Amino acid sequence: MLNITQRASPHAFTVAPFTEPAAPQPLLRAEESPADRPPPTTPTPPRKADLAAQLADKENLKSLGQTLNQLATKLGNDAPPQAVLAALASTPMDIHPASSYAEQAGASVTLETFIKTFLELPLPSSHFHLSGLARAVINRSMEHPLGDLGGALSWPVPLNADEQQRLRAITLNHEHALGDKPLVMQTKGGVLEFLRYQQPLGAQPQDAPAKTLEALISTPQAQLMGQDLQQRMQGIANDSSVTDYLLAGIALQLDPESITAPHRNQIAGFDLASDKHWGKPMSAVVDGLAQWLSDKGKTSPEMAKVGAHLLLASRAPAFLIKDIPASVTYGSPAWVNLAVAAATIEARTPGKLPNMTFAQVMLEAESASLADTLVTETAQREALIDWGVVHGVLGKKDDHLYTADDLKTLVTTFNARKAEMAVAAEALEKDIPSRKEMARAVCKERFSELEALFEEKLIHVSRAERNVHGHITGYRTVEVGPHSLLDIAMMDLPGPDLVFTSKDKRIPVEQLIANPRFGVPEAFESEFKSVIEEKKQGTETYIKHMISQLTGEHLKNFEFGKITFYQEHSKTLGLELYGTTANPIGEELLVKIERDGVETEYRINFNEGHIDEVPTGTAKLRSYRVANRVYEIKEFKPAGAEALKEQAQTPPDGSPTDAFASPRVGLIAKAFVEHINLDNNAIKQQARGQTTADNNQDRAEVVQEFLFDLVPFRSAIQNFRAGNIGEGILDLGLDLFGFVTAGAATAGKIAKIAGTAASRVAKGLKAARAIGMATFSTLNPLGGLGDLAVGGAQQAGKGIQFLANNGAKAINTVRGATGSYDVLKAVSKEHGTALLGTYKSGNSSFDTVAVLKNDQWYHYNPANNKVYGSPIKDFAPIGAPLLVRPGQGTHDAAFRTILDRAQASVADYQRGLTQGAVHSIPGYSPHLDAEKLKQIALQRHLTPEQMGTLTREIKDRKIFEAQYISKVLYNDVHAPGVRVTPVSQVDYLAHVDLTSRGECAALSNLMALAIMTGKEDLLMQNLYRAARNPTDSIAAEFIDELENFQRVVGQRSSFHMGKPFKQESYQNIIDDLTNSTTSKTLRIATKDHGMIAGIKVEAGKTEWFFYEPNSGMVKFTTLKSMQEGMEKALNSGGIAQTLNSYSVNRVRHYEVSEFSAGDMSTVNSVYKGLLDATL
Repeated sequence: MLNITQRASPHAFTVAPFTEPAAPQPLLRAEESPADRPPPTTPTPPRKADLAAQLADKENLKSLGQTLNQLATKLGNDAPPQAVLAALASTPMDIHPASSYAEQAGASVTLETFIKTFLELPLPSSHFHLSGLARAVINRSMEHPLGDLGGALSWPVPLNADEQQRLRAITLNHEHALGDKPLVMQTKGGVLEFLRYQQPLGAQPQDAPAKTLEALISTPQAQLMGQDLQQRMQGIANDSSVTDYLLAGIALQLDPESITAPHRNQIAGFDLASDKHWGKPMSAVVDGLAQWLSDKGKTSPEMAKVGAHLLLASRAPAFLIKDIPASVTYGSPAWVNLAVAAATIEARTPGKLPNMTFAQVMLEAESASLADTLVTETAQREALIDWGVVHGVLGKKDDHLYTADDLKTLVTTFNARKAEMAVAAEALEKDIPSRKEMARAVCKERFSELEALFEEKLIHVSRAERNVHGHITGYRTVEVGPHSLLDIAMMDLPGPDLVFTSKDKRIPVEQLIANPRFGVPEAFESEFKSVIEEKKQGTETYIKHMISQLTGEHLKNFEFGKITFYQEHSKTLGLELYGTTANPIGEELLVKIERDGVETEYRINFNEGHIDEVPTGTAKLRSYRVANRVYEIKEFKPAGAEALKEQAQTPPDGSPTDAFASPRVGLIAKAFVEHINLDNNAIKQQARGQTTADNNQDRAEVVQEFLFDLVPFRSAIQNFRAGNIGEGILDLGLDLFGFVTAGAATAGKIAKIAGTAASRVAKGLKAARAIGMATFSTLNPLGGLGDLAVGGAQQAGKGIQFLANNGAKAINTVRGATGSYDVLKAVSKEHGTALLGTYKSGNSSFDTVAVLKNDQWYHYNPANNKVYGSPIKDFAPIGAPLLVRPGQGTHDAAFRTILDRAQASVADYQRGLTQGAVHSIPGYSPHLDAEKLKQIALQRHLTPEQMGTLTREIKDRKIFEAQYISKVLYNDVHAPGVRVTPVSQVDYLAHVDLTSRGECAALSNLMALAIMTGKEDLLMQNLYRAARNPTDSIAAEFIDELENFQRVVGQRSSFHMGKPFKQESYQNIIDDLTNSTTSKTLRIATKDHGMIAGIKVEAGKTEWFFYEPNSGMVKFTTLKSMQEGMEKALNSGGIAQTLNSYSVNRVRHYEVSEFSAGDMSTVNSVYKGLLDATL
């Protein structure tokens, strides 16, 4: 299938990979004259890039998708490639006049041109590819160019609390560019009204706040304001930064509460989870927020819906999904599924939800839930907690206060309820068995070739009569005929001595005589009884569900009030004196409830799915007449009714209770089941059908089809099965509980659209299957203070876990699936030096990808290839162990002590090392680097087994860092004539000694001697071999001697081995190597790190080298490659940014001394032996 999903890579473009451009051609070849040149081509007009153009481009994608769908349907599944390609070449498509390529495309192009030229995709050549491309472009068209409209508040690293306060203050003090309007803070209606000044918007539909907002922020005044906000916030500019700051400024003016008191269910002080919203449709919450914003003066009544849309889009976009069925109310089980689906989709594609329908969301639910397990777990926990509060399973409190036991009970309760509802939905959708259809099925098995005769009355049945001696004396008609084969199967007359006769030779009378039994009556009786019992249970479940969806005083009435039931009886008066006909009892059950002296009356209507309050006096003993129909309201006394006559005690704290599980609610549900009387014999008679014998014996009661309407929800199920909420040609529907279902015929289509989302559809149940159903297992409590809204993200849901997840995603994206870091290299080439590292937010550190611009580090978002935000104050590139600092030893003594103690318990330590689960370690988080993981060991009392597991994780992190920093070196210096050997002391020490602070001083001096004697390759091999087999006796000796050497030369002065050193600029070092005509090796030291560089002239061959112990060895074979590579390594490249160099007039300087072979003798010549070790 064609795939145009957005890749999180700056150069993996969204619609197709693009090929490398051809090498530039010379302007004029020698063999041609200017006259021979082809005429100049008309340059392609630049594409528009404003918001209007981006939105128009989305409309074009939508139009393309719809046209491709129509084409696929027209051509059919088996269309040959030639037909598909011909149709693409001849089918026109209108181009939106505001789109980015409208000037180039004109008013219309063919589908072929649009796909090839503007999407840069290969043409689909089959029905499968047509449909796949259609889905892909429609899916892309739903993504908003501005994401979730949160702007700077929705960056991977959002504005921190201080930045938000500052941006809000700047926003409120912003003045109009013309200077003739009050400041924003002086404008009634806030920023939205401020922006409307002198920019009156055209007529916008009242139900289109998104379009109003898009028009508003696109005005020149709005863009000027956004630019001012960006500049005053010192934010780096990109193609969306102006709008990002503007949207954030608007949101913070509307919702300052989120800065100091963030809460996931509160927006601008408005409680989305208020009990006033329980059981209400999503639109009620949206309207409530808009009214709140207006009432509180946060914006004007005219802009209230716009403000609500802006805030909900980034904070609670599930409320903006289109076409949500009325049965999916806030707090319902179906709402839980919707909330989880919405959260996971939004995390994957921010801004998409408001353009999606309910059905589209549910179709994408399962695939979205698999994209990020942490996001899914958070979404499930939050949705389930809200459901639990609404239904009284949990008390209302902050999420982090719920214990593991609370969440376990919550999951168990919800899963049991969901399972009960699934069983009920299936039962209520089951067809009542038909004796006739059961007989037809048996006849098909026995006489498939005679199906046309099944209902033809061609058979007579008699029984042989015998005398006392057993001889046949005659035949007696059993049932007056003639009968059909279906009659015979339905009657299933018992033997023996049945005789079947027929004048029609096609009737298999001999087979009937040989085997007259069909087993239909017994099977019918058994299945009918089973289905009716299942429907009783299903009805009971649905009534409990209906009651549990009530809120406030209405719910309390049913849970605790004194209850009396009433039924509506009626009869139709005939023209004759004795012509009165009794009618079925009314479908609705009337209920009168008295609680605390107040009477309230209700009607329970199953088929409409409503429990409604009715006028006083409706539920009481009375009678009335309408034309020839007489009605009488009678009290109904079902089993258990006496227990409901007394008022139950309300919980003292008034908190919600679990009404669904309430025994009193269960009695009400049973009362309704008794009310509808599924045991009515008329229902069974209709299901039995009539045979010729039944008619002869006058057993055929007058049973009309309307009696089946007494079976709960029969007509409604048929309605839903018709796919009234379906998407396109899909046969989608809703069951009684609001769960989306798909008929078996639709299973294959959904599987193609939703991937795994409908893999279960064809299994198990025969009718419809729910799709988009969230699967809940174990939910982990937040613990502590929850997902802290740290200094970097004072917004609900954007705390520690949010920042950690985004950091990990960014690292993984630029790392690439193979660990090549090609993306990082591309980013560096396009934007400036890009590195992985950490930044601080509050008291925590987080991973990030940062780009160096104008000597400042900025966050980089690989999802959209943008550098964004204000300068990072404390960015720390992933570097390496340091030279020994004064007052520190060569090793981390505290960690060494803890590690030794743990390793003494050999079995436990090894078990943790090989089998331990790192997520079980207290304080562990995937975003912690190796040094932070060491702090866990130092600050917590870990068991030997836990230490084994933690040690394994620290080692893995170190190895990852080594691979990364070696790749940074490679990206810095790679060029023709350059060879890089990725040998890293970080990797070496990860294998031989995790407690070491680094051995760069020893390695640099030893490598200098090795190069001088031509043994550098052997030394690098020995480092690798010792790391892979550190317990080998020779390797262990090598490791010990190298460590001892580090102790000798690890201080700043001893690194130079007594030689004089001075600070030199990076350029002076390069010049020295450039101008040297003889071999030379320079020690190069930063404030905390050592390395070497030099030139080797031997046998007329000149070679330059650079060895940085953390990342590897570089050999340069040309002067140019050395000059460019060393400039990168010491000044402008990634490696240089990890070095803590000296600075003179903002120019990088290093301490430099010249190495000579005799230097080793000044310390201890024994270390020369390290070069001759054979490992």
